[in-house]
Amino acid sequence: MLPDLQRLRRELDELLNSWEYAFAMGHGCTIGDHPDFRATRRRAADLRARIAELTE
Repeated sequence: MLPDLQRLRRELDELLNSWEYAFAMGHGCTIGDHPDFRATRRRAADLRARIAELTE
């Protein structure tokens, strides 16, 4: 496996298991969108897209 792919997977895993991500996912559903939380969700989506590119 490529070192870059491993790093991306670790980063995504850490993000998905963080309080930052938990608040980003819950906050938008209950209170509304916030730029900080939008950026967290965008980072997760970007990581997923990059991982998909490397595993094709």
